[in-house]
Amino acid sequence: MAEVFANPLAELAEYTDMKQDMDKGKGPIQVSGVTDSQKVHVMHELSKDNPWRLVVTYDDNRAKEIYDDFSYFEPNTWLYPARDLLFYSSDIHGNLLTRQRMQVFKHLLEDEGGVVVTTVDGLMDHLLPLSMIRESCLNIMAGQTLDIEEIKTQLTNMGYERMGQVDGMGQFSVRGGILDVFPLTEEVPVRIELWGDEVDSIRSFDAESQRSIQQMDEVTIYPAAELILTKKDIEEGILCLEADEKKQEKAFRDQKKPEEAQRIRRAVGELVESLKEGFDVQTLDAYIRYFCKDTVSFLDYMKEVGAKVTLVSSATETGKQTSGLALILDEPQRMKEKAETVETEFRESMSHRLEQGYILPGQADLLFASKTVLADCHTPHSIFMTGLDQRLPGMTPKAKYSLTGKNLNSYQNSFEILIKDLTKWKKDGYRVVLLSASRTRASRLAGDLREYDLRAFCPEDAGRPVAPGEIMVTYGKLHKGFEYPLIKFVVITEGDMFGVEKRKKKRKKYNYEGKKISSFSELSVGDYVVHESHGLGIYKGIEKIEQDHVIKDYIKVEYGDGGNLYLPATRLEGIQKYAGADAKVPKLNKLGGTEWTKTKTKVRTAVREIAKELVELYAARQDAEGFQYGPDTVWQKEFEEMFPYDETDDQLTAIDDTKRDMESKKIMDRLICGDVGYGKTEIALRAAFKAVQEEKQVVYLVPTTILAQQIYNTFVQRMK
Repeated sequence: MAEVFANPLAELAEYTDMKQDMDKGKGPIQVSGVTDSQKVHVMHELSKDNPWRLVVTYDDNRAKEIYDDFSYFEPNTWLYPARDLLFYSSDIHGNLLTRQRMQVFKHLLEDEGGVVVTTVDGLMDHLLPLSMIRESCLNIMAGQTLDIEEIKTQLTNMGYERMGQVDGMGQFSVRGGILDVFPLTEEVPVRIELWGDEVDSIRSFDAESQRSIQQMDEVTIYPAAELILTKKDIEEGILCLEADEKKQEKAFRDQKKPEEAQRIRRAVGELVESLKEGFDVQTLDAYIRYFCKDTVSFLDYMKEVGAKVTLVSSATETGKQTSGLALILDEPQRMKEKAETVETEFRESMSHRLEQGYILPGQADLLFASKTVLADCHTPHSIFMTGLDQRLPGMTPKAKYSLTGKNLNSYQNSFEILIKDLTKWKKDGYRVVLLSASRTRASRLAGDLREYDLRAFCPEDAGRPVAPGEIMVTYGKLHKGFEYPLIKFVVITEGDMFGVEKRKKKRKKYNYEGKKISSFSELSVGDYVVHESHGLGIYKGIEKIEQDHVIKDYIKVEYGDGGNLYLPATRLEGIQKYAGADAKVPKLNKLGGTEWTKTKTKVRTAVREIAKELVELYAARQDAEGFQYGPDTVWQKEFEEMFPYDETDDQLTAIDDTKRDMESKKIMDRLICGDVGYGKTEIALRAAFKAVQEEKQVVYLVPTTILAQQIYNTFVQRMK
């Protein structure tokens, strides 16, 4: 829908002047007077002739808003998340952040243009050169000859984890002549079948069902880690680490700090030993300065891809060249404050850790200075976007422009006030665009507006401009509407009309009951644990025990009679955290006693009885017939299109299964499980809406009064 908005801005003299400055490389320019979604609209129009565009803002929430709005104007828009420079090494189990960042790297290497949105701290960390990311990719084609041993080594060096069976991103498995890989940048894994050493076939498949999805001619596997090292890189890095460690250790001993000297020696020694033995070290990113001297920033990535794209404008006779990259700074002053805060917190934290002997000096050099980053943002094709016309200390725009823009007040579901404003705008010759969350609703809304003698229409051609006095009702999502009063142009979003704004879905954490322990780091001393053979005990920590002249780590579990059980730290599959149904202190079992055996026997007996009752119940239900609902109606489709979030794959599967149950003759009996905030209520809402259309009543039972009120509010909001 970018064409809808392109026409009106060209009527503004200020816009024409600033566009000419951008095209001729006379930046940086400062643009003020617009905020929120209107600011994103101006960003898009000023930079749309540049193949690559980088939008930098001051925090994650604002970046997400810009990403959502920019995606409406330009589909090829990606969000590049910043890495937490202080605590990114704390979470070593997840690869979601690496996946999101690597997907952006993939687009930079494969695409010819697009929009990247990030925060200023996303430009501050050190990265490998983009050429090293490109060289680290593994490309496999049908008919190609492969050395499976070399491929296994290469995948391991790329950060992939070898498993018995692939079930998650960043994993691979080898079974006979079959190589399964789940590339970090893809939604599904790929299966490569070999005939001898030759690639016989490549196809994507479903990790859960193992069924093939699509045949492929070739696949490019991107690294599963941002720091990819060759054997030579590791050897040279180890020498640098050891040299720096000796220097730091000597400094501590000269300062009469033996504890700190011992601490840094032990930490580096364990790291070097792990590297020499070929173990995967998840936190190696913190040592990037030891393994790669020529590091760059993400801004360097963008400038590199921008330099490769030359766009010759046909608008002039001189054959003027436009830059391949436009750099847009959202509220530069707030960006500057954010960058300085990040740098100060990082320097202070690193200084303290350095003094205590927890890190080496090279680990304290993990980010570019805020002044350096902001200085690099000054280019002839930079745009400084500010809501107010303000001075920008340390930044010197070559030209300043101010646009007259206005945000719209929310109508809060008042259709009468909306009609009143639309009637006034029609009289004054305004051009109005109404954005609706669904095409079906847009068509109905246009029909409703025509009943009030308003010239409303739904465009069949996305490029059709709206004429004075007309109202275009079309599909689209922006956070907030806006107005250009000087050219009489208004954009109204569904959030403005009905108060339904797309909100960020909160992912709340909870303690999963009975979760298997995969690492002793998940346990705290004093936690209750259950061993499948010995019963309930208390975790007492890790102890080193020497056996056959070999010292190993053992988990110590204390039982009720004072007995202790020692388990090798590598054998955790037999224990799990205790999760009781109440808050009472549980009774410990005795080590070697019969109580735990009796408890398991009772449970087995009870389970058999329950299983028998369930079999009888379901046999009876299978013979009976329930009410059969009809297929989805137009109303059902419109209701579902109003959902303000993007459904997850599992959520869509649950919705389809629920509808299939309702439309069959079988008595419905389905259990849907999911974490808090993952969309179970929406599944119930759609089922309820389907039921009431068949003149059936719906009862929604919840455990607490507070939850009942929350569910009620959700139902009311969605049923408007």
